Amino acid sequence: MKKRPGTTATFSISVDVETQRILKKEAARSYGGNVSALVAAIAKEARLQAALDWLLEGTKVTPEERAAFLDEVDGKGKTRKRRRAA
Repeated sequence: MKKRPGTTATFSISVDVETQRILKKEAARSYGGNVSALVAAIAKEARLQAALDWLLEGTKVTPEERAAFLDEVDGKGKTRKRRRAA
């Protein structure tokens, strides 16, 4: 087995069988079967979400506006209709 670049830490987690199946399936689909890479991606996403929560914390945003903003950040926002060029 190839040595991983940089410093790594090993720890153990316990999940139910269904969660394990989901994690392994997603790792196979997106990370060549590397569950550690999937966990790293999940941690990165959690860090980004925490930063976004911090950013929005001091603003007076309704829950609906916050959801719309998050959808737009995720690329799920409303799309503008394009007009045909004359």
